[in-house]
Amino acid sequence: MVGGACVALWLSTVSGCSPSPKAAVSPAPVAAASSASPSSPAPGAFGPATIDAALRAEWRRRDVTPSAPADDATFLRRVTVDLIGTIPTEAEAKAFLESRDPDKRAKWVDRLLASPEYAEHWALYWDDELMGRRTTGAVVDRDAFRSWLRGRIADNTPWDRLVTEIVSATGVNSQGGPRAKGRGPVLDVAEPDAEDGDERVAVNGAVNWTLRFADAPQDVAGTASRVFLGVQIQCAQCHDHKTEKWKTEDFRKLTAAFWHVNSKPLDRGKPMKSIKRVEVVDTPRVPPRFAKNPENAPIARSAPVALDGTALEAAGGKTSVRAALAAWMTSANNPWFARAAVNRMWGHFLGRGFYDPIDDMRASNAPTMPELLDAVAADFAKGGFDMRRLMRTICLTEAYGLSARPSAKPDGSNAAWAKFRLVPLGREELLRALLRATDAEEAARRANLDVDRLRASLVRQYGFLFDVDEDSDAVDYAGTVTQALMLINGAFVGHASRALPGSALGEVLSRPGDDASKVAALYLRVLTRAPTAEETTRAVDYVTHASHVAKPAKGGGAQKGQGPLGRLGRKAGPPDARRDAWEDLTWSLLNSSEFLFNH
Repeated sequence: MVGGACVALWLSTVSGCSPSPKAAVSPAPVAAASSASPSSPAPGAFGPATIDAALRAEWRRRDVTPSAPADDATFLRRVTVDLIGTIPTEAEAKAFLESRDPDKRAKWVDRLLASPEYAEHWALYWDDELMGRRTTGAVVDRDAFRSWLRGRIADNTPWDRLVTEIVSATGVNSQGGPRAKGRGPVLDVAEPDAEDGDERVAVNGAVNWTLRFADAPQDVAGTASRVFLGVQIQCAQCHDHKTEKWKTEDFRKLTAAFWHVNSKPLDRGKPMKSIKRVEVVDTPRVPPRFAKNPENAPIARSAPVALDGTALEAAGGKTSVRAALAAWMTSANNPWFARAAVNRMWGHFLGRGFYDPIDDMRASNAPTMPELLDAVAADFAKGGFDMRRLMRTICLTEAYGLSARPSAKPDGSNAAWAKFRLVPLGREELLRALLRATDAEEAARRANLDVDRLRASLVRQYGFLFDVDEDSDAVDYAGTVTQALMLINGAFVGHASRALPGSALGEVLSRPGDDASKVAALYLRVLTRAPTAEETTRAVDYVTHASHVAKPAKGGGAQKGQGPLGRLGRKAGPPDARRDAWEDLTWSLLNSSEFLFNH
C-alpha cells in the first residue's frame, strides 16, 4: 500500500524483542493412577504452585531474576494462540481486559480447553506430527485421520488410550470417493462421501497412520518412538554407533512389532484419484511381503521386542502383537511415555522442553531440572494422562505468565524459563489470526465470492511459504525473506486490510465516534490491546495528514491479486484518501512484529 511502508516505521512492536551404554538408561517409571478433571488442585495437591516453587528455587540457584509478569492483554493473546491457534476476537479481548475477576485467567484457560477450536487446533498439531506435511498414497485418507483425531481430542480421550488406538488400530481406512483437492491443515472438513453405488462402512480413521508407512515400513518405529517416547532410534537403522545406546538389533526388534499387520483391498478398479478402501488387520506373523525387499528382510525375521527388552507377544489369540506393543508403550511403568508427553507440551508452551530438542531424551542429552520433569510426569500419569489437565497446569504457572522482556539479571540461554520465549506464529496460527483480525471471510461472503475457494487458495500459499521439513524437530518457522515479502507485498494482507463491506476495517469505520476510538478498536482487534496515548496520537495524526494527500487511481496501492483475492480487492470502490489512510494503518498493524509473533 502506498502509505504502508511509511506508517510501518512508527508503529510499535514488542518492546525488547526481535524478530550411551544400555545400563545407564532409564529413569525411574512414573506411577499409574486414576483420572482427574482439569479443575483447580486441592490444597497441598500437585499444581501450578508446586511448579512455581521449584522454578523459583532454580532461579535463585542460578542467580537469575525472572522477567516481570506479563499484563492481561499479553497473557490473553498468548494463551489463546497456544491453546486454539488464533487470536481472541475484539469482543473477547474487551470483556477480558475489563473484567476484575481475580480468577479470570484460569477461567479463560478452561473456556479455551472446552471450545471446539481447541479440538480442531490440536487435531491439526498431531496430524502434522504423526502424518507429516506431505503424506500421500492411494490408501491414505488424511481427512479421515484428522476427523478421528478431532473427535478423540474433543472427548478428552486420555493420552495413553489415544496412542493405544493409533498404534494398534484395525478397521477400514475410508469411505472412499474422490480425493479432496485444495484441502489444507486449517480447513475443518468432513470425510469424503462414498462413490455412488458403494456401500458405506464403519471407518476407523486411526488406521491411516499405519497406512502412511505402506511404502516405507522401516520408518514406522522411528516415528512412533520419537513422537510417543521421545527416543531417537532411527539412526540405528543402518549401523551401530559406539557412543549411542540403541543398536541396529534394537531398531529391528521394535520395528518388527509394528509389522504384524496387513491390509486387505476392498476396492479394485477405482479411478486413480480416488482413495482406495482397505481393511487393516492384525497378523500373527510378519506378512511375507515385508521381506521381499532385501534391506527389510532382517527386520521381518526379528522377534518383536520392546526397547527395554520386553518380549511383545500375542496372548492366546486374544491380544495381538501390536496391542502388546501399545500396552508396553503407554504403560505408566514405561520410563519414557509420560515424560515424553510432558516434555513436548512444556516445550510447546514455554519455548523449550526439559530435554532440548523435545524428542531426543537420551542419556547423553542432559535435561534441565530432571526432578521437576519427573514430578510433572508422575502427576500426568496420576491424573489419568489427561492432556487438558496438563496444559491447564502449565498455562497457569508463573513461568508461562512472565513477560518476553529480559530482566535486570537475565539468564542468557533462558534454560530455566525465567522469561517467556518470543516465537513467530506458525503457519496455521498466522493464517487464522489474519482471517480473524480482518474478517476477510465475511467480506468475501458479502461480495458473493466462494469463501471455500478463497480459504483453500490461502492455505496453499501459506502452506508452501511456511512449510517445514516434516522430519525436522522445529515446530515453528524461523522466518525467511520470502515469507516477510509475502506478508508485506502479498495480495491477501493488502486486500484484507481494506475497508470492504463486512471487513474488520469496514465495520470499525462505520461505527460512531471519533478517530481515537476507531484507532482503539483496531488495536484491540489486531493486537489484542489498547493503544498507548502516544500510539493513538500518532495514528490520528497520520490519518488526518494522509487524508489530504492525493492517492493514485488504483486506490491505496493494494495488490491486484488473482482469482478470489483479486475479485475481493476490486470491491473496495474508487480511491478515497481518508479510507486509504485507515487501510495503511491496518496494513501496518498486520505487518508489525507484535502481530506476527507470539509473545
